[in-house]
Amino acid sequence: MRVIAVVSPLGGSGRTTLVAHLASLGAHQGQNMLAVELCAQNLLGIHLGMPRPATQGWAALAAQGSWWADGSFDNADGVSVLPFGPAAPKTITSLHKLLEANPQWLQEQMELLDVPEHCTVLLDTPQWPSPLADAALRCADTVLVVLEASARGCASADNVNTMLKTSPAAPHAQGIAVARFDPRRTSHREALSTLRQQWGGQLLPYTVHEDENLSRALATSQCVNSMAPHAQSSHDLQGIFRWLSAAPPLQPLPTPAAGAAKP
Repeated sequence: MRVIAVVSPLGGSGRTTLVAHLASLGAHQGQNMLAVELCAQNLLGIHLGMPRPATQGWAALAAQGSWWADGSFDNADGVSVLPFGPAAPKTITSLHKLLEANPQWLQEQMELLDVPEHCTVLLDTPQWPSPLADAALRCADTVLVVLEASARGCASADNVNTMLKTSPAAPHAQGIAVARFDPRRTSHREALSTLRQQWGGQLLPYTVHEDENLSRALATSQCVNSMAPHAQSSHDLQGIFRWLSAAPPLQPLPTPAAGAAKP
């Protein structure tokens, strides 16, 4: 199993969009992909073909002490999805207490998943800092930080460095991607230049452009690479996927326990 955490200190940076499209790209290439939603917005399923937010997910199950993967489903592209599901504030509080008592809880649950060999797990995280974002970072062997070309993106360097120290992922497996980039805007071009100076080679050369095809794909429950394979955003996402494929994992997770449930 390979675990990739998609994280950001910025809200609205496009983490869920990236997780959904990267998972679909991998499935289209015949890879085993599992997308796990750790964000209470409960929108990952919408990005992966569900007509409405998931009515059942792992959060309420875990808060009750039940097996967390019973709410999973496979989408039309062959991506296995474990949605967060609807969750009351007390459910979120229970999850945070669970992680406080056992910081390795998420990794332990993932190790019990009976997933196919060489499965890639993409973790869609809430905005950092968050207990669930920290848990994702601790069990990830590859980290993709999503920023935007803006003043707040440029001002987040200290937070990003602090965040990356949480993960055991090797430096070569920690990358930073810029999303929602509009080259027509001077402020975006200037911010991208600043981000390149800040991060050097750690900043991926694949910038996800602001592209209406992404919104159109979401509206039709498709991956943009299927709906508009020649779109700029499609090329951008393929570049990020190639980087993720080339970054070797730090180490494999232990073999799932015999008889563990399959998502």
